Amino acid sequence: MLDYPKDHPIIQQIQQSESLPRIPKDLGDALSMLLTPLEFDMNECIDRLYAIPGMESILVQVINHISQFNRKITNLKEAVLYLGAYNVRMISIAHMTRLLLPESCGRTKLFDSRKYWRHIVGTSIASYMIAEKTGQCDKEKIFTYGLIHDIGITVLDICLPQHLDEIYAKQVENGVHQTVAEKVVLNGITHAEIGMWLCEHWGLPEEICVIVGYHHSPFPYGRINNEINVLYLADSISTNYYENLLGTSTTFIYSDHVREKLNLSHEFVQSLAEKLPDEVDRIIRNEYFAL
Repeated sequence: MLDYPKDHPIIQQIQQSESLPRIPKDLGDALSMLLTPLEFDMNECIDRLYAIPGMESILVQVINHISQFNRKITNLKEAVLYLGAYNVRMISIAHMTRLLLPESCGRTKLFDSRKYWRHIVGTSIASYMIAEKTGQCDKEKIFTYGLIHDIGITVLDICLPQHLDEIYAKQVENGVHQTVAEKVVLNGITHAEIGMWLCEHWGLPEEICVIVGYHHSPFPYGRINNEINVLYLADSISTNYYENLLGTSTTFIYSDHVREKLNLSHEFVQSLAEKLPDEVDRIIRNEYFAL
């Protein structure tokens, strides 16, 4: 059962905001199919993707960029067949994330969306590396979840930029942890709860709603979920990277219990943290992940 305060004043303000993007229902339907690639009907999934504005041109552009075919792919069906479910899922989630970015610099005056995008990409990379090391979840799937895990932050940037600026100021000027600053500014809730509400509001698959809602608090979820544990640890590592980008002296302390559940050593976590800045630089050189 998903748990977030639907009647919270902040969520009501976002819901009533004229700036809240309208994500096509077909995107949620397509993602549900792509999450179970052995079970979905290909033609039905393609029909859903056709209905998403801009999706055909993006998929065709990506396949022509990465392929070595002697001819150009010209339509969505061919692109989906050659890219496969994993790549189409990743591109679809990345496309949705980009639809939510209000501008290259966002609507806030203080909050730096470019630096935060590095945190998002960093979380995806760290999730992939942890999943690859542990084998406890699908590394490709968890990479795509990293791209969407902080969707609540993006929507605050769109709908309530002044609140996000206030949170950012508390982080940078007062050294307050992000989640603490959010609870102060947002009257007790965080971007994770906002993101959970948003995912359900847009009809995204429940497993995405759960990942988004519990990536900062895996224990209250009530049962073991390897994907949440992986994303929680990856987000913690990438948050330290982000805090360094901001020049703050705070650190995000992760739970050793989660690390132990994943059977990872302190040395592995430290090594991943050291590699992360270079890996983020490498990924965002790709045109599709650049902001």
